[in-house]
Amino acid sequence: MRRHVLAAAALVALAVVLAALPIGSDVYEGGEAREGLVVREMLRTGDWILPLWNGSVVPSKPPLFHWLAAGAAALTGAGVTEHSLRVPSIALAGLVVLLVFLAGRAWGGEHVGFMAALVLATTPQFLNEAGDGRVDMTLTTAITGAQLAFVHALGGGGGPTRLVLALCLALAMLAKGPVGPGLVGLTALVSALTNRRLGPALRLVRPLPVLVFLAVAGGWYGLAYHHRGMDFVAKQIVSENGEALLGSSRFPYRSPLFYLAPLVLAGFPWTLVLPWALARGWRSGDLARRHAVAWAAVVLVFFSLAPLKRAAYLLPLRPALALVIGWWIAEAAEEERPAGAWVAVGRGLAVVAAAGLLALAAAAGAVHWGLVPGASLIEQGARHEIDAATYLRVVAAAWAAVGAVGLAGALAAALAARAFGRARWREAALAIAAAVACTTVVVYGLFVPARAAQKSVKPFAHAVRDRLRPDDRLALLASDEEIPFIFHVGRNVPVLAPAGARPRDDVPAGYYILDQARWRAWKAPAGWEEVLASPHLFSTHRHDLVLVRRRR
Repeated sequence: MRRHVLAAAALVALAVVLAALPIGSDVYEGGEAREGLVVREMLRTGDWILPLWNGSVVPSKPPLFHWLAAGAAALTGAGVTEHSLRVPSIALAGLVVLLVFLAGRAWGGEHVGFMAALVLATTPQFLNEAGDGRVDMTLTTAITGAQLAFVHALGGGGGPTRLVLALCLALAMLAKGPVGPGLVGLTALVSALTNRRLGPALRLVRPLPVLVFLAVAGGWYGLAYHHRGMDFVAKQIVSENGEALLGSSRFPYRSPLFYLAPLVLAGFPWTLVLPWALARGWRSGDLARRHAVAWAAVVLVFFSLAPLKRAAYLLPLRPALALVIGWWIAEAAEEERPAGAWVAVGRGLAVVAAAGLLALAAAAGAVHWGLVPGASLIEQGARHEIDAATYLRVVAAAWAAVGAVGLAGALAAALAARAFGRARWREAALAIAAAVACTTVVVYGLFVPARAAQKSVKPFAHAVRDRLRPDDRLALLASDEEIPFIFHVGRNVPVLAPAGARPRDDVPAGYYILDQARWRAWKAPAGWEEVLASPHLFSTHRHDLVLVRRRR
């Protein structure tokens, strides 16, 4: 028993440590900054139901994630920071890994639980979203709990299991609205029909669990409607859910095949065995295993048909795929299955990975000793909106660590190639996980923070904050996409109409933020003066900003 506890703790710690590597990097994306503004307003006003962020905007998501982030901010006493905003997602990622470990162990045995949790803890998309201060990991945790509770209840679990199922459905509703319980309900329907268990599934609907769901989820929705009325309905019901599912001119068209590439690449290298794992899982006839296949399929099909598409929407299927893949690996190891022709592909990729990690280690040394043509790289990078100078400085400062981790990863990849050749599946899986972990340390520990720094408006926002007095008027003559600026400046900033071809005469005296290109086109008009300009942000979808003053 002690061994199982240690294994689970090690896997949870692995996921948490890897996900937390970039926890302090700058918030530079609008979605993450928006959630941070909701949390800040929640703490500032004491409105824990539906606070208006930036003083006027109704939140687009229910408050479960915001409650968790607000609790983290309150515990640290430092306010809403990058750390407190991301801690809930990181901690919940550890919980999801634990749930997958326990489910795999209960459904297929000790080795299935270990392999499934190992796969999930080293899946690139799972780690990436775990370090993001948004609602997706909160939703995934609730959905995972609900899916596992449904399987246990359908297999004969008693009344407490049904209550856990109802509670998880309610939490999914509070995480991201009706899509949460909707995904679980669709999966349950597909699973029950394909396993010929529709009758037992319908009998899980009992008065007490329904009351629990209505009290927890419905209670907040009732309070939110009482709080904001039709503004709440328009934002969270009509716009956020209705338009996202039924379509809107706001969303660009994306093919139903949009998710195929993220499905494979964001789960690499584990998705190399996915077709075989899915086929074997479905043919097994096992209720839990087939439910995991249905779970992954429903999430993929649902979001593929929805007009609004984001790669992050695939996150709720990652625990299901980890169970399916981990189960296949555990069986292959137990059966000592001989290597097939496709294993040559995996072995080749492991060799390529080893060579790439060795090259990374060598490059780190080359940067340290000045053997890299820095000026040429910086010039080439600037043409593609890449701040090569920042990356070179990061590598030069941490060249020894990069070299050591690169060599360790190369060794792990080489061991994986060797294990593949001998059809030693367990050793191959462990070596692959080690190589992925080493790669993650370099990418998330060094390059992700560097990328955030080169795209961040934080230094400029702090300079503006330090320059102005609290009572100075400040507004945005730019689009509402400048949410990261509002987050970092630490105050509400009204968003006026974007700046036009020439300055408007009716703009009152005060300070304004607009993009530098527009300001330069104005050619220093009378009554206006430039105060501060941001450094280049190296971003194709964010404008370089400038603080200007309209004199009286």
